[in-house]
Amino acid sequence: MVKDAYDMFFKNISMQFHDDSLVNALVEDAEELAKYGEKRVALENFLENVLANEVTISKEAVTLAEKAFSDAPNDYDIELINELKKTDVT
Repeated sequence: MVKDAYDMFFKNISMQFHDDSLVNALVEDAEELAKYGEKRVALENFLENVLANEVTISKEAVTLAEKAFSDAPNDYDIELINELKKTDVT
């Protein structure tokens, strides 16, 4: 996990969705996992929930998520990013 990109991703999301209670709850869940050193799982869960709830995130956020996974992406990480790339419109 690339910590700087991870941190920038969640900062971007928090700014983009500051008034969205669903996204804010998803961010809080991710922050809880991250406290225990589970940043990859936190990001994966967040992205899964974004896709499941049909929340569209910015192209910049997708790029940051991809960078966060870039140190050692697994097949699932790549699949999540590819799904997000299909849905992003901004």
